[in-house]
Amino acid sequence: MANYYFLATLLPQLEIGIPPDLDYHELSSLLKINLTDADFKKVETIRRYFDIQNLRSFWREEPLNFRGNLNENELEEALLTQSGLPGYVFEFEERFEKIPDRLHHFASLITSYFNEEIQNSEGFVLKYLRFERDLRLVLTGLRAKKMKSDILVELQYEDPEDPLVAQMIAQKDSNEYIPPEEYEEVKVLFDEYSDRPIELHKALSEYRFYKIDQLAGLGMFSIDCILAYMIKLTIVEKWLE
Repeated sequence: MANYYFLATLLPQLEIGIPPDLDYHELSSLLKINLTDADFKKVETIRRYFDIQNLRSFWREEPLNFRGNLNENELEEALLTQSGLPGYVFEFEERFEKIPDRLHHFASLITSYFNEEIQNSEGFVLKYLRFERDLRLVLTGLRAKKMKSDILVELQYEDPEDPLVAQMIAQKDSNEYIPPEEYEEVKVLFDEYSDRPIELHKALSEYRFYKIDQLAGLGMFSIDCILAYMIKLTIVEKWLE
């Protein structure tokens, strides 16, 4: 495993609420120059989430998030040539040929991203994707109870035999959703801020920011910490946005 002593020394400290000295574009350039091909593929896996989100923006004719691997022209070409994106994207397109149907069932594409990328990842990337996927599901459960919506509908694209999904389905008739112990803090934050969306976003951003450090560990010159820095920079920038 490569150690990135020089690159790590170039990365200024990040703090939520304070503009970073290094922005995402600058970091992307540093990563492209300094990482090995194998490690840069890990960057691409994480950034692919924004490519998937950008598909919805593209179909809606809205601006794209610049944090993806592909810009608007590249994304359009990938869709036309059916290359440059994972196979599950093109399978989704074939299944839902009309744009309104793609937008209606877009949650299934997000589910495919997490399922496929988790299956093909290891190390920090695997831990990070599992964390983000589980956090997304837990928040879905909490919001469903608050809005009194049908959790079976909310989870229609998920595997019912998955332990977390099964745990949520088991509570479908209860008055509130109690997540697994490791996500108790998320419920506390949701209960406190759910009526104040901006405050909830900030609280969850802080939660994610510090969880990422725990997932990365202490090896400050490792690819894990470089990837964690990229994720944390995204959190900081989106907070300021």
